[in-house]
Parts: sequence; C-alpha cells; structure tokens
Amino acid sequence: MTTVFTELQDFLLARRAEMLAELAERVQQHSPGYARLEQEELLPTMNTTIESLAEAIGNQDLLPFIAHAEALGEMRAYEGFMLTDVLVAVNIFRSLTWDALEAFVAQQPTYTIELARIVEDILVQFKRAMVTSFNQTYNELHYRLRDQAEQIAVQQETIRELSTPILPLYQGILVVPLIGVIDSFRAGQIMERLLTAIAERQSDIVIIDITGVPVIDAAVANYLLQTARAAQLIGAQVILAGIGPEIAQTIVQLGIDLSGIAIGANLQNGIELAFRRIGKRIVQR
Repeated sequence: MTTVFTELQDFLLARRAEMLAELAERVQQHSPGYARLEQEELLPTMNTTIESLAEAIGNQDLLPFIAHAEALGEMRAYEGFMLTDVLVAVNIFRSLTWDALEAFVAQQPTYTIELARIVEDILVQFKRAMVTSFNQTYNELHYRLRDQAEQIAVQQETIRELSTPILPLYQGILVVPLIGVIDSFRAGQIMERLLTAIAERQSDIVIIDITGVPVIDAAVANYLLQTARAAQLIGAQVILAGIGPEIAQTIVQLGIDLSGIAIGANLQNGIELAFRRIGKRIVQR
C-alpha cells in the first residue's frame, strides 16, 4: 500500500546520487577530518546513510537507522575525527534532507507539517545516536591511551632503576655499580637518582663503580664528574672505583680534573677505602 512515507522514501532514493555528491563535497569543504579522506572512502558510508534514512521513513522503523548512526559514530572516533567534524557532517546531512523534503512537498502540496515533524524527529534521533556513540568511543580511547601512557612511564621508571641500581652497603655508604654503555641521557638519570638517594638516606660516602662500563666519552665523563661534585656539595664523599686502562686514557686526554675524588682500583678497594673513612675495617677470617 502506497503511503506518504513510502512515496518520500522513493523520492529520496531517486535523488540519492545528487544528495550523495553534494553531501561529500560540502562535508569535505567544511570539515578538516573529512577533508583528509578520499571520496572513495566516504561515498559508500554516506550512501548507506541516505538509504537507511529513506528506509526508516518508508518503513517507520528507526532501529536500523539508529544502529547505523551508532556504528558510524564509533568508526569516526577510531579514525581520529573530532566532535566538530561529526557535527558538521550531521548538520549538512540534515540540511540536504530538508532540501529534499521541501522539493517533495512542493510536488505534493496536500502533505502537511506533520510529515516534516516526523522527518525532523528521525534526524534528531540520528544525530543524538551518532554523537553519543562518538563521545563514548572517544572517551574510552582517551582513557585507554592514558592508561597505556601511565604503564609505559612505570615501565620506563623500572628500567631506569634496574639499569642504575643504588645499593646501601653500610650505614651511610651507598654503592652505585654502573654496567653497560652510558650515554648522556642515562648519565643525567644517574645524577638525578643518586642525588635523591643521598638526600633520602643521608649518606656520607658514595662509591661509584665503573668496572662494567666499556667506554666513556667526553660528555659522559663530564656528567660523572658533575655528579661527583654535586654529591660533594650535599655532603657526601665520592669514591670512583674500577677505572680501566681505556677509560683512564680518555680521562687524561680530556684533561678531566679528578682532584677531591678518591680513586679505588676496583670495587673491593673502594669498599675498603670507604670503611676506613668511617673508622671501620674489613677483617679477614
């Protein structure tokens, strides 16, 4: 049975190509999000939107149209669109639908404002469903990314702690065994963590063991020297242990001044020196 609703459905489907072309063009003109997509990506979804609207009007069944709106909102959130992009597209779609409705009513002057009210209600529900779905998905993605960023930060902190352990050897004595390649970034982390540990533990002596460091360049050598000087400024004596031949040669070539910093041939020697400074000694049994 033909009704005003099925007639409007047929009318919209007959104008589908015209509406589709204008919708794609206008949306890409006014939305940065849509502008970065190729029309080949936009047209199938927009065509489905027009068809779903026509079917919702013709069948008086909004559920498939609302489901399409929710899926579309979720998709746009995953694609990195902003809410303003979604609102621009929805408003342009509404405007084109009203243009089509006015053209339909001009051919059928007996149809009244009741038809317009029903169509507007469908469009309002479409907009509400799409925007709500977009916001929910966008917020979920935001919180997910935030949680991932927090997890990464925790993991990085754990890695820093493992790569630069600061060990309490005895009351007032800390040992910092450095292993592996040290770049400027890691050297800066060593300084930060060591100074914090000295302040928190009120340590008097720090043994920096570089036995496990294969090579040191000028920047890292200066960082280590700055670390030692900074430790002295907050009241800790520094013992540098484990300087190998290559590192010793680098220090000499760079003219780095180690005066005021005690030197231990190895970690054992550095520990013995630290104990002597606090009036203790290691007894062999």
